[in-house]
Amino acid sequence: MDEKAHRPTTPFEPLTVSAKRAFPFTLACPSFIYRAGYTENVRHLAPFVDEIELLFFESRFADSLPSRELIRELADLGREGDITYNVHLPTDIHPGNRQAAEREKAVRVLGAFIDRCLPLSPSTFTLHLNRDPAEHDIERWQAATAASLTEVLAGRLTGRRISVENLDDTFHLAAPVIDALDLSVCMDMGHLMVYGENLNAFFDRWQSRIAIVHLHGVTGSHDHLPLDRLSSGRMARITGLLNGFSGVVSLELFSRAALNASLARMIEQDFGPKD
Repeated sequence: MDEKAHRPTTPFEPLTVSAKRAFPFTLACPSFIYRAGYTENVRHLAPFVDEIELLFFESRFADSLPSRELIRELADLGREGDITYNVHLPTDIHPGNRQAAEREKAVRVLGAFIDRCLPLSPSTFTLHLNRDPAEHDIERWQAATAASLTEVLAGRLTGRRISVENLDDTFHLAAPVIDALDLSVCMDMGHLMVYGENLNAFFDRWQSRIAIVHLHGVTGSHDHLPLDRLSSGRMARITGLLNGFSGVVSLELFSRAALNASLARMIEQDFGPKD
């Protein structure tokens, strides 16, 4: 019997593919590849990628806001591991909600998370602009969203530090807000593929504002899959778009196996020379 084959895997079994400083863009992955906390993930992922996407999806729990101690630990790990960060802001807030209380909550939550994470000098803060599908007064939603985000930015950030992520096929509704506040864009290629959107058209429209790309495999309506689930044709189109891109590409996957497979697929592509 092969004793090694039956040996249980350790909780932090290293990745087998390293892509650190391998591409002309900054390659990132989420902070929850391993079933552990932020610091453990950063410590074990730092040798393999350039940046960590810190996921703060929820704000409703008492401990949702990262502690100052955690931020200090992450800053130390960043210096030790030659790693940078981007921040995914909470998704359970609604800056354009009809209810003033909900808008005020969104401003308060976003401000708190941004202020807490600023010592990490994140490359970008990714934001979902949630909209109630039953909302028919689009101009009201746009004006309310812009007003809320103006409050968030005031004295805190320039607009380009926040990247608005495309969630479905209605991203064009956020365009007036993005333009008015001079925000950046998070191009989620997986979401675009799920909704049958044209990757090239989206990239051409927003190229000057795209600070970060979320990349993951797609099969039908299922996304956040490893990149080896993409056809060679789709992967070639993605490679073509990212040639010359100098922002952040975050592989939004949530397991070691999926990240390993995706890193291997990325290494196979010709992304051009590094700077």
